[in-house]
Amino acid sequence: MTPEQLVIAVGVMAALAVAALDGTVVATAMPTIIGNLGGLSEYGWVFSAYLLASTVTVPLYARLADMYGRKPVFLTGLALFVGGSMLCGFAGSMAQLILFRTVQGLGAGAVQPIAFTIVGDVFESEQRARIQGLFSGVWGAAAVAGPAIGSVITTTIGWRWVFFVNAPVGLLAAFLIGRFLHERVEHHRRRLDLVGAGLLTLGLVSLLFAATEGGQLWGWTSPITLALVAAAGALLLAFGFWERRIAEPLIDLELLKVPVIAAGLAIGALSGVVMFSLSTYVPPLVQGVMGGNALQAGVAVAAMSIGWPIGSITGGRALLRFGARPTVLVGTLMLVAGTLIVTQATRPGTLEGGLLVAALGEAVTGLGMGLSATTILVMVQAAVPWQRRAVATGLVQFSRTIGGAVGVGLLGGIVTASVGGASAVILDPIGRNFIPAAQLAAMRSSLSSGLEWVFVILAVDAVVVAAVAIRMMPAVRIERRTAPGAAPPHNVSAAE
Repeated sequence: MTPEQLVIAVGVMAALAVAALDGTVVATAMPTIIGNLGGLSEYGWVFSAYLLASTVTVPLYARLADMYGRKPVFLTGLALFVGGSMLCGFAGSMAQLILFRTVQGLGAGAVQPIAFTIVGDVFESEQRARIQGLFSGVWGAAAVAGPAIGSVITTTIGWRWVFFVNAPVGLLAAFLIGRFLHERVEHHRRRLDLVGAGLLTLGLVSLLFAATEGGQLWGWTSPITLALVAAAGALLLAFGFWERRIAEPLIDLELLKVPVIAAGLAIGALSGVVMFSLSTYVPPLVQGVMGGNALQAGVAVAAMSIGWPIGSITGGRALLRFGARPTVLVGTLMLVAGTLIVTQATRPGTLEGGLLVAALGEAVTGLGMGLSATTILVMVQAAVPWQRRAVATGLVQFSRTIGGAVGVGLLGGIVTASVGGASAVILDPIGRNFIPAAQLAAMRSSLSSGLEWVFVILAVDAVVVAAVAIRMMPAVRIERRTAPGAAPPHNVSAAE
């Protein structure tokens, strides 16, 4: 690396650390938060609102990054993310927490995809394949530190400070990128597809609300729930029709004609269900069913983030040696293995045994995600001209988070239907001590039943991911040279 590349890389890693810390720290603290604020029925929405906001804004941020440059869009998103984190720390109810998590998600829609777009600008394809482990390693480091930080903060000065921890890391990332990333922007008159963004947002909100709340409030077959599902389908169909009509769509559907992009987005969407849902529903398994604490729940979640950079480092080198298809196939098969292991987490009958099985399943899943996700990102960026890199990179993030948002929401509905809001207190390590033993056992059994169904569904989804990879992933390789006519690093052009 040149000195400038090194500093920018540190800034990118700091930004990724913000997102990684948020995931591990908040996931560790959430059972305690639910125990204090109540509202287990809204548990899934704390994550789904964040994922939804971060998902629907990705295409807009990507388009803006092509119009005005990576740096201003990245810094704006980072400011929203850190500001939303601070607001979450002051939340006084579950409704406020969900609202502020939405604000946080509005910023997250820019942080990770634009960070990786910056990496794509600064490093050539072969460099990216070799050093992706460096950036993915941030997730591993944050995973190790995050649960400990979340547990210590939650049990000492209070859970609100788990959100404040994002501020110093975010400020460091903003300073480094703002000070050292230099780019030349060629401004061209272009229009943002606000109609498309509105249709997509309304469609996804309708779908998630029906999945998360429909079963509890009205019943799965009630006219209101069915109307919400129908409205979601109509809005998403209208979105697809609209995108084909306009000259500058929110999502460039022409990119789907590139085989590696079509395969990568399909795999990303389905694997996002596994990735986000395990991080969301393993902590209540550890704390609510097994009787563990926040730190132990965080250790289980952290195992995925530790396995991810190992898979990413291995995947980058395997991509250069064997090509994309075998690397992705191995990665998706490991998703199947990891989710199957998690389904057995309650079998040992002890906290230590169950925690070990859950952590092992998460680690194997993370290893598979590192192999497949790194390969897909590098190949998608290599498959498009430089001028479309932000949009293509954004689509990779979009597919994974849309899968996660829908998956967490649907599975949250299953958990809510199985458990009911009365069981929220069993997630609080202090509050559950005041529940009679017989009642506590019944509540744990109910929660365990709901979560077991969740993990079985995730295992089935992982099998589908592997089948899609076998069917769709093309045999492509990285060109081990700079493509002719490629734009120089740091040059951001809005030209078509």
